Amino acid sequence: MAPRHAYEEDALLLNDRESFELEGSSDLLNDHSAESRFREPAWKQPTHHRPYLSWMLSLLVIVALADLATLFYMSRIITSVYAEVGTDGLEFASPYHGLAELYSSGTINASHIDPILNTPRVVAQVFSDRPKELAPVGEHDLFNKVFGTLSPHEKHLHVSHNTRTIAQFRVIDFGMEQCSLVIRLPGDGDRIESKEPFLFNPLSVLDVYQLDAPKPLDVRTLSYSTRPPTKRKLATVSPRAGEETSVLPTTFPCPWSTLHTFEIACSEGSDCLLDVWSSQNTTWGVYMYQHQTV
Repeated sequence: MAPRHAYEEDALLLNDRESFELEGSSDLLNDHSAESRFREPAWKQPTHHRPYLSWMLSLLVIVALADLATLFYMSRIITSVYAEVGTDGLEFASPYHGLAELYSSGTINASHIDPILNTPRVVAQVFSDRPKELAPVGEHDLFNKVFGTLSPHEKHLHVSHNTRTIAQFRVIDFGMEQCSLVIRLPGDGDRIESKEPFLFNPLSVLDVYQLDAPKPLDVRTLSYSTRPPTKRKLATVSPRAGEETSVLPTTFPCPWSTLHTFEIACSEGSDCLLDVWSSQNTTWGVYMYQHQTV
């Protein structure tokens, strides 16, 4: 019995030793696995997302999309509803309702009206040697601390070898629909209100052209290269100081609300120079007369 008992004890010790070794090796494996997991890069390690982070990201995406949609809608409003369309194409409505029928009926006779002096709406200079240079604007504007920028009612007629003057008129009077074009220059004893001197070569010969401009001119974009095309040459004239020179021997039709645009340039071969300013109280330069037609 003794040998058998000793044998059983040895077997138990052996089993306990193997169990201890297995447990030790298991602990080593677990430690090695944890250490390996700790040494792995961050992008390989398992992550545990919290629910509120997903909700926050979703909310940010929704807000960003809403902002983009709002910006797109506002840009569409600005470029369509509030687009700069201008007024050039609008109809020039007549305030003279029934007058044409009244005078054509023969039941009433119009009173005599002297010719009306029509001042140009636009007078600007363009330069043949600088075709892309814009026409001067506000040359005599001045700044006042109380009233701000003041623009004197002055018109400038300047013609030289490289400088041309473009003038545009609007006819707005009913029954005064025959017009004549004149150039009026001051004489020795006439008053010049402008600070600019009156410069004139008496040998100047000028060519006057009619331009094809059915819409009002925009001086901000006007230059020699962008000026309206020439429709026809009207005349060649030699103005005189102290006189009013008619450009055409006869009048031409000018229905009310129509625009009439002219260009004045030096005639080829002429040593011309003409530089004069008008003011609120003086009428020097280029003008139109409207003559009665009813």
